[in-house]
Amino acid sequence: MKYTIRHQFRNLNTYGLDFYVTNFFKKFYDELKKKYPQHEFEVLLNPEYEKYGQGGIYSCMSLSLINPNNENYILISLFDNWKYHFMSHMGWNANKMKKFFYAGGFNYLDYFNFKQSKNNDLKFPENIEMVYEPFFYNPYFDCCYDKMTELFENRNPKYDKLFFRGWMWDSRKKMTENVDRDDILIIDKNIGESNLPYIDYLKELTEYKVSLSLPGGTEICNRDIESFAIGVPVLRPSLSVNYPNPLIPNYHYVSFFHPCDYTSMGTPKYIDYTSFQKNLEYNWDLIKDNKK
Repeated sequence: MKYTIRHQFRNLNTYGLDFYVTNFFKKFYDELKKKYPQHEFEVLLNPEYEKYGQGGIYSCMSLSLINPNNENYILISLFDNWKYHFMSHMGWNANKMKKFFYAGGFNYLDYFNFKQSKNNDLKFPENIEMVYEPFFYNPYFDCCYDKMTELFENRNPKYDKLFFRGWMWDSRKKMTENVDRDDILIIDKNIGESNLPYIDYLKELTEYKVSLSLPGGTEICNRDIESFAIGVPVLRPSLSVNYPNPLIPNYHYVSFFHPCDYTSMGTPKYIDYTSFQKNLEYNWDLIKDNKK
């Protein structure tokens, strides 16, 4: 049988390192052809897909495998906003979605509040519990795993500080705007030449006692996975994303806050950023002198 694939295959790399997401889909496609040689796979690409952005149907961040006889499809996505996959103007027809493999911050409370919105552009699967399948998030680049192991085995922090280097979008600024302490270092990559080569970034992260992870486009972040890989403890808000093997608060990471309002179009918002910051600092004070 001949199946259709919607995906923009790209070779994205920085400093000679392959971007994890685009490499993941190349490997997936190669394995798909090897495992099912009896089938044909036709890759379709709309040259105008860019107008839909990376949340559209022809994106390098997702891949759809479609049965052309009935247009039912399986979707695999690492795009950091799951809501786009239910929007018709982005090219999706989600009532034809039979499986949704998603690695980012998806949870059912979020989803069902989003589904209540009165918007004719939105379509949904008949039964999301049967459709949704989580799989694990990833580091930013598909590389350097031996180096990560080396950093893990030789980690010896120089600084007793809580550390964050990343893009400080408006939501992250709200989470931290009144944090002003010598033992909490937040570096905004939007300011000056604050971006580092990947290995240098990982090395720098190991020099600090604890990694602060702030939600970005989705609940979880590449920084979480990278910190786990190199042995740096993570302080972050509780995760409600469903993984096959859950990340347990105060076991896999130190949890500090998660009272959210999920009633606004399925977009979780922290109810009180002042309390968010107080909880961040309070929990950092609880653990910062731990020598274990």
